[in-house]
Amino acid sequence: MFPDLKFNPFRDGQYGILIPQLSSLVAITLVAYYLWRLWKFTLRPWLWPQCPIELPYRIPCHTIAFFGNSDQLLERGLNYTARSHEIFAIQLPGKKLNIITSPSDVAAAFRDTVALRFDGHLNELLENFGFGREAIRRGWHKPMPGDWCYIPNNPVNPKQLNFIHLTEDIYKKQLLPGGKMDAMCKTFLDALHESIQWDNLDSYGHAGDKNRKTISLYSLCRFAMVDATTRSMFGQHLHDIDSDIVKHMLGFNDNAWMVFFRYPDFFGLPVTKPRQKIINALKRFIQLPESQRPQQAWSIKNIIAAQEVVGIDLEARASVILMIFWAANSNEYNISFWVLAYLLYDNDLFMSIKCETEAAWHSGKLDIKHLCANCPNLEAVFYEALRLNGGAMVSRVVLEQTTIGGKILKAGDSILIPSRQLHTNERVWGEDVREFNAKRFLKNKALARHSSFRPFGGGLTYCPGRVLAKEEVYGFIAILMHRFDMRLALAEDGSKPPFPVLNDSVPALGITGPLIGANVLVDVWESNGQR
Repeated sequence: MFPDLKFNPFRDGQYGILIPQLSSLVAITLVAYYLWRLWKFTLRPWLWPQCPIELPYRIPCHTIAFFGNSDQLLERGLNYTARSHEIFAIQLPGKKLNIITSPSDVAAAFRDTVALRFDGHLNELLENFGFGREAIRRGWHKPMPGDWCYIPNNPVNPKQLNFIHLTEDIYKKQLLPGGKMDAMCKTFLDALHESIQWDNLDSYGHAGDKNRKTISLYSLCRFAMVDATTRSMFGQHLHDIDSDIVKHMLGFNDNAWMVFFRYPDFFGLPVTKPRQKIINALKRFIQLPESQRPQQAWSIKNIIAAQEVVGIDLEARASVILMIFWAANSNEYNISFWVLAYLLYDNDLFMSIKCETEAAWHSGKLDIKHLCANCPNLEAVFYEALRLNGGAMVSRVVLEQTTIGGKILKAGDSILIPSRQLHTNERVWGEDVREFNAKRFLKNKALARHSSFRPFGGGLTYCPGRVLAKEEVYGFIAILMHRFDMRLALAEDGSKPPFPVLNDSVPALGITGPLIGANVLVDVWESNGQR
């Protein structure tokens, strides 16, 4: 007989040695893990109470929770600190976010223009949107005599600002009240007048009967508002280059948070394709001779001229315009949807605001200035819709150590000011904080100026386009109400469908839209038609 040379671990006793070794390793790992948690989330906060409390996490940090439902994570942080609204921290890969939700701490953060100046965050944003190292260097370079980008008495850049600050300055001049803003608003409203026609409504729904159409409110708001904004910035030119440009922007905007927070791209992100489509269209637009883009807005014309002087590459040039294009489209259609939804679910409120807006029409023309100055009920609903549905997160990089709310914020970390947690602070807004109250801002007009109401940010970065945005939203609502009779489409049993649910499942960058499928259907008639 030949000897049995095959190794048998059970017979040879090897598993008897291995199993205790594995058990010891697991035990050591568990002990080390719990000691680490004890140190990080119990002992360390006790020893250094001046540092923000870290919300406990497992591995991998708070990544899954933040990108899965950031609102729930932030609420968990508030509950962990007994809703004291003290600053707490969450950990993302390579970045600690200090969450600021107290009105006084928020005001202090906006006042700190040294340690928390916007440049640090803006630099990150530029990189996320496609700026390479050389473009970053050129973009932040301040022109000095003898430089490649220095032009004496430069009409585009008379202050000799670096390109990044010059771009901010140009766009603020476009958006702040005055002739340039009025020109952009007129182009926007002209586009709405052209697109919001009875015959065009079929693309947003289906015919109900001879005189009635049933449309998707969200589809109408999305397409009409983005189309009008695109035309107010680029005229007809971008549509001529790519007829689906509005579709691409909507696809990009739905997932822009992935770019903003540099979401890991393992298998291809849904934001990538629409972004590239827009970038390609913008590259072609930028390369057109100025004489072939006469309809462009003043700001776009001057930013492109500044890009040529600084000499950044074409990808970076398109990325700058994309950032501006996206910012102009990221909020208006969502807030328009929510305002109209609240009105359609309350017929008395709808009719009172219809009367207000009708007073702004004279000889078939809309007086936008009169509209925005003489509609107190619409303004109250607008502010309340901003409060309940605003999900913007103001972000800053901590450039040098500073103290806010008694907590030390270290250089290299970031702060995050989530407007939803400000807007749902029970100490400010009362027990009905999560309920829509159309009279809230009418009864207490000071709430619109409260530090816990930040739909447009604050400090040096207080949104310069807030007046234009208001005119655009009010104008859109006034045109719809003037041109059509509208009523909430009822269910088959005659009941009202459930009110749409806010989509808080992903990080928000502005006004949050409804959950997919939680739409509002509206029956529409021409204003001179018969019901």
